This record gives sequence, structure tokens and C-alpha cells, in this order.
Amino acid sequence: MPTTIKRAEPPGPRRALLLNISAFLLWASATLVFKALDHLPVWDVFAYRVIGSLGWCVLLLWLGGSLTETWHTLRSGQERWQLLISSGLIACNWFLVIWAVAHNRLLDASLGYYLSPVLSVVLAHLLFGEPWGRREQLTSALCLCGVVLIVAGAQDLQVPWTGLIIAMTFALYSAVKKRCQTPALIGLGVETTLVALPAAALLLLSHWDTSASIGPHPSDWLWLMLLGLITTVPMWLYIASVKALSLTTVGFLQYLNPTLMFILAITLFGETFSGLKLAGFALIWCALAGLLLSNALRWQRTHAISRPKAIAKEMP
Repeated sequence: MPTTIKRAEPPGPRRALLLNISAFLLWASATLVFKALDHLPVWDVFAYRVIGSLGWCVLLLWLGGSLTETWHTLRSGQERWQLLISSGLIACNWFLVIWAVAHNRLLDASLGYYLSPVLSVVLAHLLFGEPWGRREQLTSALCLCGVVLIVAGAQDLQVPWTGLIIAMTFALYSAVKKRCQTPALIGLGVETTLVALPAAALLLLSHWDTSASIGPHPSDWLWLMLLGLITTVPMWLYIASVKALSLTTVGFLQYLNPTLMFILAITLFGETFSGLKLAGFALIWCALAGLLLSNALRWQRTHAISRPKAIAKEMP
């Protein structure tokens, strides 16, 4: 008989918000690990990241008693095709971020994550019918203007393909995960397994000629183990939070990651930026601050109105 997968209840809105913010904080800190490993080939770091993430996923699934459900989902689950698509999207995203850090293009990666929320808001309206009121429209317009200033302030005139592809892959990934009903950790285990198979083959191929390959130093293995953990945990937190938050909210929260990347790029990595770029980032920050304040005041008013009604219903 087929195994029935138990659907975990999604977290409440407040807990989901905390999980989402924690995921982006951990993702931004992963850039420090990428920088420590930038002497290794980019494809090797990507492969080690995926394989290390798979190891941590297996451990967490084993501790949670979900290995059987994960195997069933991987082999014959109804959503395995959605997970195959999402695994391809997130693999592309992971590789491009590693490449950007290794080539001193972290600001390009942060640009991609600034564009991604705008695309997420559009997808939320088109695919899920989520409301797109004046607040969201104004915020999206201001963010888009900020992105235009960032592109105009670039020192070269090349199209920032890295940032554009990062934006598209992550926005599409969020939309796919919004539809997916597979529990967060099980879905992450399936995705990581699907990516780990070609990643392992790639790693073996790159090290086939041992005389030409550049293997990790003994001190690198600690960073590689940490990289797997710092990949698995935020992905788990993010997938769990997406199920309980609107895609519009998730989209705007995505600005936390590129803001932290921006700070790291100019303070620790020494990347240069122009006045136009700084103006673009400032415009985006102001737009998001206004949206968050507006949503907080709206939630407070709604809560204040609904609470007396709930108390009145409980009275005999």
C-alpha cells in the first residue's frame, strides 16, 4: 500500500515571519563562507555545497523519522515534478551567488535579490490573485525606480545578467513553493537529492585529472561543512514560512538579504559603488520602510476592531 505523507500544519503568521527573517539573515552570512572559499573553483564550491546540504538534510530527516516519506515523495510523489522544477531553479540561484562572490560581483547579486521581490509581487497577483493595492503598487514603483538608479550607476555599461537571472530564479522558486503542499523538510530533502546527483558527477569529473585539479586545503573542510549547514537550515525555515505568508509579504521581506549583502560588499569586500547606486538603494529602503509601517498600523487597527467583537461573542 502507498505511504501516506502527513501534512504538517503551517506555522502561524507571527512565527512564519520570524522564520522568514531568520532565513534571510543566515543566507546573507553564507557570503562570508563563499569568500573564504573563493580560492577554489566555483563549480567545486557549488558541488560541495549541495552534497554537504544533502548530508545535513538526511540527518534532520532521520532525526524526524521522515526518511521513508521523503523516499516515497522522491520515487512516486504527486508533486515530484514540481520539486524537480524548484530544485533546478534553486540550484541555478545557488551557483550564481557563489560565482558573484568569487568574482567580486556581490553588488550584482544584491541587485538580483532587490529585483526578485518586485517579480514576486507580480507573480502573486497573476498566479494567486493576491490583492495589489495602492500601497503595493506605490512600493513596487519606487523599488523599480531604485533598481533603475542602481543599474544607471554601474561603472560599466554591461547588462547585469547575473542579477537578472538571480531575480527570476528566486521569484519563480517562491511561486512554485507556494503551490507545493509537501512538508518543508521533506521537500527540501527531495530537491537537494535531485541536485546532488549531477553535482556529485560534476565533482568527480572535475577531479578526474588529479594533477590539474585544485582540491580543498585541510582548513577548508570546516568551511565546507558549515556551508552545508548554513544552506540547509535557512532553506528549511524559508520553505516553512512561505506556506503561511502571502507571496506579497514574502516578496517584500526578500529585501533583507540584498541589504545585508550590500553592507558586506562595501564594508568587508571593498566593492565600489557610485552616488547613483547609493541613491537607488536609499530609495528602495525608504519605500520598504513606508510599506512596513503602513502594514503595521493597518494590522494594529484591524486587531483593535476584531478583539472587542471576539470578546462579545464569548459573552453569554
